[in-house]
Amino acid sequence: MPIAVANTVAIEGIDAVPVEVEAHFDRATESSFRLVGLPDTAVREARDRVRSGIRSATPFYPTGHAVVNLAPNTVRKVGPSFDLAIALALIAAAGHVPPGPLRRVAVYGELGLDGRVRPVRGAIVAAESARRLELAAFLCAPESAGEAALVGGLAVIPCATLADALAYLDGSRTIEPAAPASAALLNTARTSDLADVRGQPLARRALEIAAAGGHHMLMVGPPGVGKTMLARRLPGILPPLAAGEALEVTRLHSVVGLIDAGHGLVTSRPFRAPHHGASAAALIGGGPALRPGELSLATHGVLFLDELPEFRRDALEALRAPLEDGVLRIARARGSVTYPCTAAIIAATNPCPCGAPDLSGCSCTPERVAAYRRRISGPLLDRMDVGVRLARPAAEVLRGDRPEGSAVVADRVAAAVERQTARGVVRNARLDPSAIRHVARLDDAGEGVLRRAIEGMRLSPRGVDRSLRVARTIADLAGDERVTVDHIGEALSFRLGSVA
Repeated sequence: MPIAVANTVAIEGIDAVPVEVEAHFDRATESSFRLVGLPDTAVREARDRVRSGIRSATPFYPTGHAVVNLAPNTVRKVGPSFDLAIALALIAAAGHVPPGPLRRVAVYGELGLDGRVRPVRGAIVAAESARRLELAAFLCAPESAGEAALVGGLAVIPCATLADALAYLDGSRTIEPAAPASAALLNTARTSDLADVRGQPLARRALEIAAAGGHHMLMVGPPGVGKTMLARRLPGILPPLAAGEALEVTRLHSVVGLIDAGHGLVTSRPFRAPHHGASAAALIGGGPALRPGELSLATHGVLFLDELPEFRRDALEALRAPLEDGVLRIARARGSVTYPCTAAIIAATNPCPCGAPDLSGCSCTPERVAAYRRRISGPLLDRMDVGVRLARPAAEVLRGDRPEGSAVVADRVAAAVERQTARGVVRNARLDPSAIRHVARLDDAGEGVLRRAIEGMRLSPRGVDRSLRVARTIADLAGDERVTVDHIGEALSFRLGSVA
């Protein structure tokens, strides 16, 4: 009873679970093909794809009783990425290719009816698993090879067809390992300059603070005053992705298929702007496949929530815990996954439902305005570190000189981030509560201002901590070691109670 084994992976979240494709072939019985091991519909359909693919790409097709087991049986197998491993294991079990070389490589790809190997998402995650298992090579489609080659210490072998994979395994053909692909670019509006935004000095200042500290920000203002323009220019003043950040962003976008074929490491900050009709699963992640949502896809970048009150209440409330923790845990009956979510949330809203350009033209009753604002819960508002109200600028400002551009502001932001890194902090917005008082230590005058604000502004303990984080960022932008009364005063002026 010949048995052959091929190595592949199942993607769970942004992690890979090693899977052994065990193929047993018996020529003495009637021809049949059974596939077991918790396969989903797409995996069960592999039987037909594999039959046609083998017949099209090779001069033989094993006839007899074949059983393929995807182990371990505790992990659900989803998608077509197991096709190539199933085909190679079957051919090896039938004795047409030596099983030894197959056991020493990982295989990852969809098989076409004509024997072509098609790319599948998550190649970089699968290659990382192969490297951890200390396998000799990783066989995949040519379109996935550049992405997989970003994982060092592993020979990534591009196989355009099933015949190529067989020739590599039996030694009849030498295939050169792929080189890492060129960088992938995401939609970051990187050509937009902050100098395009005129007449909003306070909002520009708030955006700079949000960029330097990784703070969440809410903008309140009538339509057309520049809220969206400001949000779309935030990635342009953020520092470049660090190596670890770029790899994490690449993993996330790879597992959902957002990296174009032939592209590699993501080097630009993500910018995600979901429509306000997005469901909770689309916003934070989940669904049948437990895929990452917009919040995780914006990790190390920006998640822009325009028309915030128009989002579904359950979707907004689902943001509360991830905003606090910086990670998202999704638990369902079929399993659980953990996704990072360290995006800066930039939200925008009109002051009232009618969106009048000024108060004199507003047709909303006080009751209607109050109901509109209640669509955003207090706990969610409390998690916004920086709030700013935007007004329509005067004509002479709009036609005046251009203000500072993104490059100038980005230099100040980079210097502030370097100061945080020197203290061992990734961003001030992620400071642990136990560390806030240490790094944002106030003098007597600053303590006095904070105490009066706690009483007068009715700050919650969370609001106090977040104000101290913002004050620390303002001090970093100024190059000051200590947080002074001016820094805490400016931070408190951005609390949402003064703009909502």
